[in-house]
Amino acid sequence: MNRPVFYLLLAGLVFIPGKEAAGQNTTVKSDWPTYHGGYSLNGVADTTLPDSPARLWRFKAGYRVDATPILAGGRIFFTAAGGRLYALDTRGRKKWRVNITEDAFTAPPMHTAGMVLVGSRKGRLLAFEAATGKRRWEYHVGGSILGTANRVALAGGKQGIIVISQINGAIHCVDSTTGKNVWKTGAVDRCDGSASVLHGRIVMGSCASALHVFLVAKAKKTADIPLGPECQVAGGVALSGGLAFVGTRSGNVCAVDVAAGKIVWTARDSESEAFTTPAVDEKHVVFGADDGNVFCLDRTRGRKLWQFSTGESPSSPVIAANRVVVSSGGVLFLLDRANGRKVWSARVCDRITSPAVASGMVLVGADDGTVTAFGRKKRT
Repeated sequence: MNRPVFYLLLAGLVFIPGKEAAGQNTTVKSDWPTYHGGYSLNGVADTTLPDSPARLWRFKAGYRVDATPILAGGRIFFTAAGGRLYALDTRGRKKWRVNITEDAFTAPPMHTAGMVLVGSRKGRLLAFEAATGKRRWEYHVGGSILGTANRVALAGGKQGIIVISQINGAIHCVDSTTGKNVWKTGAVDRCDGSASVLHGRIVMGSCASALHVFLVAKAKKTADIPLGPECQVAGGVALSGGLAFVGTRSGNVCAVDVAAGKIVWTARDSESEAFTTPAVDEKHVVFGADDGNVFCLDRTRGRKLWQFSTGESPSSPVIAANRVVVSSGGVLFLLDRANGRKVWSARVCDRITSPAVASGMVLVGADDGTVTAFGRKKRT
C-alpha cells in the first residue's frame, strides 16, 4: 500500500512527572504536542472556539507545509519542505529556524520535555531544543519515518521517545536525554501511521490489517488484533479509556478493547479509505473518509449519528467542546458536534493540513508555504 504523503501526514505539553508520566493524557488543556493533540492521539481539545473565527495572523515560510503544526509552551512548531523546522510565538512571529539540507522531514513534529522531535526520510529521529532550535541528538532507525514520535515513561522516572520504522513497523525506544537506544521490538509489517500511548501501552496499526499492542514496562508485543480483510491501517490510532479507535483501508472504523484484545464494534458507513485519525470524546467518534464525508458515530455502539459532505477528502478531525474542526482540500470547517451542521467555513489555500486546536486558536499549514491562525480577536 502506497499512499500520498499528504494523507500519511494526516497521519506540546511540557513534560510533568506524575500523572502525565503515567500516560493519563486524554484531553489537551493549553497545548497541542502532536499532530492530533495529546500523546493518546484522541484529537480532543479542552477549549472553545467562536462560531465565526477571525484570521489572527498568517506566517509566510515560503516552503510547502504538509504536516500539522503543533503548539507547546507558548511556541508553535512546524516543518516545511526542504528539511526546514520553524518555531513561532503565538502571535506568528518567527523565533528560530533550522534546516537540514541533506534530508527532509517526513513525520509531523512532536513536543515533550523541552524538545521538538521530528522524523526524516532517511530514517533519522532528530531532537531539537524547543527554546533555541539547537540540535540535541539524532537516532537512526534504518528506513524512513512517517508516523509521529511519541513519549513513554521508563523505569526510574526516566522518559523515553518511541519512533516507528516505516519499512517494517519495528518500534525503537530511545532515552530522551541521550538519544541512545533503550529497546527495540521485532518487525510487524509496513507502518505508514502513528502509534498512540496511554496507561503504559503502545498501540499501532499496520499493513497487516491489524492493531499491535505493546507493554512499555516489558518492552514487548502482547497482542496482534486482526481487523478484517482489506483493513490495513495507514493513519494514527486514537486511545481513549481502555479502547483504541482506528480507520482502515476498507472504510471500516473499529473500536477495540486493548486489554482483552478483541473488537468491540465495527462501523461500515464508508466504503472509501478512512486513513484519518479519529477524534474521540466521552460519547462521540468522529472521522473522515476519502469519499469526502465526515462521520460521527456513537462511541458505545458505533451507530452513525450524522455525516457531513466536505466535497474533498477530509483530514483528521478535532473535537473542541460542542464543535468539530476539520479541513478538507483547502477549506477549514467548523461543524456542530450534535448534528453535523456547518457552523462556519473559510477557504485558506488549495490544500491545508489537519487542524491543531489549542488555547482558543486553530492552526493550519498550507501548500502555499504558510501557517494561518484563526480564533477570537481581542478587543483593543
